[in-house]
Amino acid sequence: MSDENDKLKTAWIRQLNEDWKTANFLYFKDSMRPPSYELSYSGLALGRWKGGCHRRLSISIHLIEKYTWEYVQEVLYHEMAHQYVEEVLGICEELPHGEAFKRVCQEKGIDPTATGDLHLWMEKRKNRCIVSSENHQILDKIHKLLALAQSPNEHEAQTAMAKAHELLLRHNLSLLDTQTKWNYIHKQVGEIGRRDPVKSTISAILCKYFFVEAIWTFGYDQLKNQRGRVLEIYGTPENVEMAEYVYHYLQNIPELLWTEYKEKNAVNGNRHRRTFIYGLLEGFYHKLEGRVQENASQKLVWKGDPRLREFYHQRNPRRTRTFSRYSRTSQDAYNCGVSQGKRLIIHKGVRERGSGEVKHLN
Repeated sequence: MSDENDKLKTAWIRQLNEDWKTANFLYFKDSMRPPSYELSYSGLALGRWKGGCHRRLSISIHLIEKYTWEYVQEVLYHEMAHQYVEEVLGICEELPHGEAFKRVCQEKGIDPTATGDLHLWMEKRKNRCIVSSENHQILDKIHKLLALAQSPNEHEAQTAMAKAHELLLRHNLSLLDTQTKWNYIHKQVGEIGRRDPVKSTISAILCKYFFVEAIWTFGYDQLKNQRGRVLEIYGTPENVEMAEYVYHYLQNIPELLWTEYKEKNAVNGNRHRRTFIYGLLEGFYHKLEGRVQENASQKLVWKGDPRLREFYHQRNPRRTRTFSRYSRTSQDAYNCGVSQGKRLIIHKGVRERGSGEVKHLN
């Protein structure tokens, strides 16, 4: 068991080095030299940069063992900002979290609070992600409308979902006009694995119709030592919560509808499964596009949030476009998927009492 633990820790060091090199390229223009790395057992510090002749960057092993890798990356970037201030800007006399450090974090979109006690930092992050009481009321109204969207009467269900989306649009338009300081967060959703046309279509739906920005980034499961792609969503806490729910809903509901399609049409096997699901999502995409046109007739037009784009670009300064291709194996399966997608309704999430957490359809 000790050998396995040692192998895993070696893999973590290797991944920290890979993430350091990526961040040095993305945020710091390859201006720094790699440090030595250390896994720390200290419960008092998430990470630490020890400069001078030591040039050592340490990360808490408790953080790695208890939380997902995106939190580890935040601490890594924080310590890299310290390294940058000392080794590139040449500022050594200033307090560790002085003006130069804060300025670097602001420019690079790095969390300046990713330091100190693990539990205190997590509490700070949790508070940033909490939806304000006013915005929580909006979400509750939207969830009530999505509950009405479960009506067996298809016309009533479609009307309820349309009102929910219109309410979300009006909410975001009002915030864009009145709020001077926005609280943006980012969150990785879904499992780490391969990106495919289905996942790409879902992320496109989220970006265009649910007021968030999203990117497929490299993810790492440190407990399984598994690398892959993962979707990262950016936006206000309420929009990220809604987009995360929609992501899981659109990941899971197609499997149920595909099973119904197979039974109804006496289809054996899953050869046309992906074609059906892609048609379903494309039909849903066109349905939402039609709703955009209806809202435009009421002079409700969303042109995007420039402040969110700025935050997103800070975090992702060098973006590349990639495309996923798929082959259509059955025109009938595709057409049936499109037809069902145009009638697809997002149903209400179930909130757990006390925690406020939204359960996803599975």
